[in-house]
Amino acid sequence: MAKYQIKDIKLVVADPNRQLRSSLKGVLNQHGFRGMQDTDNVEDLEEMIRYGHPDLILCDIDLDGDVCDLIRRVRHNEVGANPFVSVILFIEEPNEDIVRRASEAGLDDLQIKPVVAGNIIKRIEYLVEKRKPFVVTTDYVGPDRRKKPRPDAMEIPLVQVPNTLADKAKGMFNPHKFKREIKKAVWDINAQKIERHVFQVGYLVDRLVPAYENNEINRESLGMVMKLLQTSRDIVERLEDSDFGHIADLAGTLETVAKSLWNSGTQPKHKDLELLPELSAALSATLKMDASSSSVAHKIRSSVQEKYQS
Repeated sequence: MAKYQIKDIKLVVADPNRQLRSSLKGVLNQHGFRGMQDTDNVEDLEEMIRYGHPDLILCDIDLDGDVCDLIRRVRHNEVGANPFVSVILFIEEPNEDIVRRASEAGLDDLQIKPVVAGNIIKRIEYLVEKRKPFVVTTDYVGPDRRKKPRPDAMEIPLVQVPNTLADKAKGMFNPHKFKREIKKAVWDINAQKIERHVFQVGYLVDRLVPAYENNEINRESLGMVMKLLQTSRDIVERLEDSDFGHIADLAGTLETVAKSLWNSGTQPKHKDLELLPELSAALSATLKMDASSSSVAHKIRSSVQEKYQS
């Protein structure tokens, strides 16, 4: 990787096999990497992410802890200062469940063991030159995994996120500019997350109300009630103390109704069932007050920006 300036790139190797960690670090050192840490457990990995500010994480999915949950929390800006750190996960066997869990966490790339150092170098170069933009859904924040959008799917805009791995490799890294870019990208994601949440509320309500009215409540239905509760609560938290308090108020009322539904089990209050469609429609209408949802997103982002600056 002679064409890149990589001596300042911070890299973490997390794998239970000490020999693999040592071997991989040796090869990376030969290619010019210097700022490397390694560990064999999730607890240390989380500490390295929180305080070491890595630009790239190379990690085995089978550490002694939930690696996928840690990566998901990083992507949702719950761990560390950079939710957009590049992540390559190692797996032993590409079965459907493992690939799904890894992909849903928000990783950049998946490598099947045995780890081939040459392939890792190629993937790092790919992340420097052609890293995918991010997408935001109700549950997912991470690189766009879609080969092409489904014909009936809602169009989801892409988010170009900061890439410290690329910036450092190309000699373009500016820490002050990076902090500004991180804040902007986080605000963009918050605004998109709220939009996705409002669509999710409509989807859930359209299915829950008929299920209750027809006495067809089952485990899946109760899962939807819990999802509705979590989604409305997240809207409230993201818009708390912002200029969009009216949306937060609607979401707060929806959270109260969802909590009442959950506590009532299969015998909901009639008032709750009446309120659900009204609240869902009010949230959707409020978001569409402007000519386009993108302008709403821009205003939400600006409002949330003020909250995070304070």
